[in-house]
Amino acid sequence: MALNIFSRLMPPEISFTSQFCEQATCIHEAAQELRDMVEGQKVGADQHVASIRRIETRADGIARRIFIGANRTFQAPIDREDILHLAHDLDDVVDLIEDTAKGIQRYAISVFAEEMRSMVNAVVESGDLLKQVMPHLDAITRQHRTIFALCEKIGELEESADESFDAGLTRIRAELGSGALNPIGYLDRKELYELIERVVDKCDDVANVVQRVTAKHV
Repeated sequence: MALNIFSRLMPPEISFTSQFCEQATCIHEAAQELRDMVEGQKVGADQHVASIRRIETRADGIARRIFIGANRTFQAPIDREDILHLAHDLDDVVDLIEDTAKGIQRYAISVFAEEMRSMVNAVVESGDLLKQVMPHLDAITRQHRTIFALCEKIGELEESADESFDAGLTRIRAELGSGALNPIGYLDRKELYELIERVVDKCDDVANVVQRVTAKHV
């Protein structure tokens, strides 16, 4: 009887998976908006930036709830430090997508090379994979193979984006040398390539955190 009373007094185990899923959804939505911006679809740059900013505000609210909840919770399926780390990295992805969209807006870039479009597509695909992997965290031990496989796909996208990044820089250096691109245009595009690379790298960081957390429960 005493043991039963004690168990009722203990705080319930709280899962943060639903909030992680919400964060991944924000990433995917922001990534799709960025791709539409690069492809010149639907609306102008200002409207795309405004849409991404609204998504980023929503994402900040989700991250804030996780940070508060994690610091109030004594029991959770994964370690508090891992919860905070994962939430922070997921939030960073949306922030970096917003930074990229602002860069496009700031430099008034409307024509995008194949390499840059390929990198943006990698962001969208990574966002989709993050959406797929997050629900499995509620069954992390049973679903570990699926989790690892999805995270490995994100790693492959990061490697492919790196190749596009190198090719893109090679292209704009050649354009600068030939006079097809002036120095300011070169610097603007170089910064944009670097911004997109940071987004893809951060998605891979999230995948690495998920893999590390999963490995603890196998």
